[in-house]
Amino acid sequence: SSLIRRSVLRTAGLARGGSRQPCRAAAMQVVSPARFLDGVVFAVFLMFVSGFGLMLFGEFHKMCVITQAKQLGYFAEVMDKIFPFPSKKFAFNLTHILLFAILIALMSMAHHPAQEIIQKATEKDIKEKKAKKEGGQKSD
Repeated sequence: SSLIRRSVLRTAGLARGGSRQPCRAAAMQVVSPARFLDGVVFAVFLMFVSGFGLMLFGEFHKMCVITQAKQLGYFAEVMDKIFPFPSKKFAFNLTHILLFAILIALMSMAHHPAQEIIQKATEKDIKEKKAKKEGGQKSD
């Protein structure tokens, strides 16, 4: 019983005389009303990018499956088998645009290893410049 009580108090942040005030302060840092407009602008831009990307893919699908199907030969058949649409017409709606926008946002948040390589190289250059500057001052 006391073990359960201590774990509940620890979870609530009240163990050893703690208060709930730091939890509320941390929650206010997560949501910033000043950044709300930035989020709306980004969301609208992302919706346009998503719709434009789906429209471009639709044009590519039409070119491969309908317009230049004879020139592309087997590739046109493969494209039609991978993306089977009724009467070979690519169609998308708002749900597809929203899902593609979410996919773009998730992929944009992925961490790329090249970012760490660039950061390490920059830190190394700064450290070398600092060491060179300190070395030059000591010899004078």
